[in-house]
Amino acid sequence: MIWGYIYIALIMGITLVVLWTGDRECRLAIAILFVGSALTLGVLLLTGSYFEHIDWLMLAIDLAVFGAFLVQALVSRRYWPLALPMFQPITCATHLTKLAAPEIVPDAYSAAQGHWSYWQMMIILIAACYARAEKNAHEWT
Repeated sequence: MIWGYIYIALIMGITLVVLWTGDRECRLAIAILFVGSALTLGVLLLTGSYFEHIDWLMLAIDLAVFGAFLVQALVSRRYWPLALPMFQPITCATHLTKLAAPEIVPDAYSAAQGHWSYWQMMIILIAACYARAEKNAHEWT
């Protein structure tokens, strides 16, 4: 339960930092991740289940986030957005793993869902820091 609160605090904090320091691509990426996380939390609150069984609505959200990250990566001129859709199919595969092996405990299923989002947050945060540094470097020249 504490990890859920840590995740919420982290996504909110990183979203604020990226919106403040990042460029348009970083802001778009963090918005996609934030909306996907908020929708997932909404589904958890709506259904009242805590990863006891596969939730098809959460799978649909994760697939939509994958599609959004994939489109962003394909139209971007930068390399860092390519990493975001790389992690998302792993998140989607955890739903299928739970479907194939229902005896997976809810805590393991929940941890597998959130784990890859931490990596995505870090990639977006680092990209925002580089975008800020690049902007500052151009201001000095």
